[in-house]
Amino acid sequence: MSIQYLPVSWNDYHSLSQKIAATILGSQPRVDEIVAISRGGLTFGHLLSDLLRVPIATITIQSYIDIQTQGEVKITARLQTSIKGKHVLLVDDVSDTGKTLKRAVTYLHRLSPASVATATIFYKPHSVFRPDFFAQQTTKWILFPYEPTEMIILITKQMVAEGKTKAQIQAFLEKLNYNQADIAFVRKHHLAKQ
Repeated sequence: MSIQYLPVSWNDYHSLSQKIAATILGSQPRVDEIVAISRGGLTFGHLLSDLLRVPIATITIQSYIDIQTQGEVKITARLQTSIKGKHVLLVDDVSDTGKTLKRAVTYLHRLSPASVATATIFYKPHSVFRPDFFAQQTTKWILFPYEPTEMIILITKQMVAEGKTKAQIQAFLEKLNYNQADIAFVRKHHLAKQ
């Protein structure tokens, strides 16, 4: 397979979140409100809300169609909390193309915050947007611990299209640290019907 993957465990995810939180706590101005971009920024935003002891709100922006295809970047659920005059921290899981973060920052600035800083766990060097805070830079496709079903389906479909056998797919998924129970669940409930 031509795509390189970066499996991230829950422990890795939590450690990277703490690393970013420590950096943010040492910076100025103090964050008044976190705005998490759904869906990718929800888990990270929740952790940061706890680590920073700051309230959280959400917006939804959709863009990816599949692993390699990004569609139009659209805000599909607007912010329901006033951020006027607040120091806002916008969070997402990764700055990949950067288009989602760029669109979100533009949107938030229209709501008159005192400032908008950005944080992601991962940053890809080809991104058009570099977050103010990030824990790690990578060029790989990141396998987050909170989306095993989605990724097992996408990787399986791609490998089937490449003519790989069920055994080859199983071995590859296990190499990416997906456990047999997750793989069996996805096969039974999502791939058996196709």
